[in-house]
Amino acid sequence: MPDSHLKFFFQISSLSFLVTIIILTSFTFNFLDIFIFESTRSFHGFFFFFFKEIIDPISDILDPLNIIIFCLLIILLNINIKYLLKNDIKLKLLKEKTKFSVKKINDSFEYYALVCKHFIWSLAIAGISCNLIKYIMGVARPKYFFLEGFERIDFFNLYHKTNSFPSGHTQAAFTLALLLMLYLRKYYLIIFLFAMLMGLSRIFMSMHFPSDIIFGAYLGAVIPILLYKNIYMHKLSKYKRDDLANYSQFLKLIYWRIFI
Repeated sequence: MPDSHLKFFFQISSLSFLVTIIILTSFTFNFLDIFIFESTRSFHGFFFFFFKEIIDPISDILDPLNIIIFCLLIILLNINIKYLLKNDIKLKLLKEKTKFSVKKINDSFEYYALVCKHFIWSLAIAGISCNLIKYIMGVARPKYFFLEGFERIDFFNLYHKTNSFPSGHTQAAFTLALLLMLYLRKYYLIIFLFAMLMGLSRIFMSMHFPSDIIFGAYLGAVIPILLYKNIYMHKLSKYKRDDLANYSQFLKLIYWRIFI
């Protein structure tokens, strides 16, 4: 039985939630998209400055490729940890610096390598799915719809940069947000709020309509939940959190692992 804090997240992967999202997205697309987008044009310039100069640069730092590269580094370190543990001199130094047992060192690397695999596969699958849907739906971005006369929907449109639905930035933001919420198990409101701001920034930057944000958020959230529920929850359950290095300790462990 999943922990109580997971029950809400698992509801996102339900069929009823998917149906709700489809109805909400469809209603917003047909009746609210243009009205909401045009309404935002009259907002104070502060909002445009805030989203363009503050939120968007942060989203560039949290680009999925950067996260994937970091996770690959952790996995690479885990591949070689067994060889390091066989080196008596290096093992002694690592134990002295971290005050960890051999089992704690080994289990911590295995555990966080699994977490990193969950991050990588979630970001990759969600990103690929998002781009496939963009190609299939062919929904024009606001600037192409309003300024260049594109149709709102042009199925299987190969001119990729014009395709708006769903929002890739929003998908990536919510994929990362759900992953963080699953593993941090706190700061839910802050993480969710920041993901929402990254989604809203796409409207103020004239890149997306509200319906793009809604479905992008859903797609970004549901992929890591499905992977966790069906694959990683079982694999990670064999590790007891009290027997593992916490996040700050693991960063320290990585530091000494690299420099010993």
